[in-house]
Amino acid sequence: MEGLCKELSCPVCLELFTPPVLELPCSHNYCRQCIHETLISQNCTHVNGKFCCPVCRKVICLRGRGITGLKRNIFVENVLEKVKEEMAKIQEREHNVKSQTCRIHEEVLNLMCLDDDIPICSICKLFGDHNTHEVARLSEVYQGRKNSFIEEITRIVLKSETAARVSQELEKLQDQLLSTAEETKAMINAVGDSLLMEIRFKVSSLKMKVDKESAEKCNELQSALEDLQRSRRLYMKMKSLLEEHINPIQFLKEDKQLKIEVAKLFKDDRPLPVPKRDNISVGQYIEELIKGIDIKQVAISKADDLLVKVGDEYAAWSSSCSNVDMSSYDGLDQMIRKMMSSLTLKSSDANNSLSWECPSPYSTSGSSEESYSPEEVKVITIEKTSL
Repeated sequence: MEGLCKELSCPVCLELFTPPVLELPCSHNYCRQCIHETLISQNCTHVNGKFCCPVCRKVICLRGRGITGLKRNIFVENVLEKVKEEMAKIQEREHNVKSQTCRIHEEVLNLMCLDDDIPICSICKLFGDHNTHEVARLSEVYQGRKNSFIEEITRIVLKSETAARVSQELEKLQDQLLSTAEETKAMINAVGDSLLMEIRFKVSSLKMKVDKESAEKCNELQSALEDLQRSRRLYMKMKSLLEEHINPIQFLKEDKQLKIEVAKLFKDDRPLPVPKRDNISVGQYIEELIKGIDIKQVAISKADDLLVKVGDEYAAWSSSCSNVDMSSYDGLDQMIRKMMSSLTLKSSDANNSLSWECPSPYSTSGSSEESYSPEEVKVITIEKTSL
């Protein structure tokens, strides 16, 4: 290989050729950059100039095309590429052998010191710092730990599969929660537009409260999702080490930290979160919105069908509930949603909505109200979680 590298070296820079390689009419090869510097050193700057070959001193004519007229030696470039590939393989093999050799005694690492948990050579055991330590064959320790590693991966796979199923349910609940938040804000807008101007700040404050409740609940779901994904990330790291480690030494060096992470994972014996429906109550916010207002006196015009129906539904619900708690709002929520599904809201309602809303707590402009889509609320939630 050394002789071949010498043949593939440039006579000017004395290094391996740097492509493109140019062949002179005298059959000597040079790097293009070296030929360029040779032309400058010999004051050959014209396209029809002449210069001497640095090896044989033969006069070379450029023939009107300058350095671009010289022949490119593709064969030498191909051989050079193959030589570089072989040299890289040789260096990799040497590095692999070196990594399995004792740095002190330059002997093969064939034992495992069980006291210090590091690979050692036979001389380290006989005459070195480990002569009083308990040792075992490196191959046996490697095989045993590898088998244990595989068993741990299997356990993590089972745990991650369960976590994946729960994650899907949590994500579905999260989407439903965001959708319910948007429905609630739409309902608050519709009722708020029908009420007198003195309730304007109450409408906007309730919307901010919905955003806050939605964000808090989404943060809880997001936190649960991140906990469930810990095992999946650890599984990928362990799988990568198992499939891609070059030699036992590398495996034994890296498996120590991963085993610490596995121990932490299984030390956390908290049960997986159980998905549960935790929607936002439309009825609870509507009750707070119309609290202290006589709907029948406010809705003077019988054409205001929405306000009249909301008042009737709320009156029917409140008269039937002796004890009001969070579960009792489910009936009111169903009544209001059923009523809303039967109403056809005109497209012009959006243009006639109140313009005096307070800014959302998630707004950066501080001007008029900003509405957020479910995807935007999810992004806000994730950003708050990361902070």
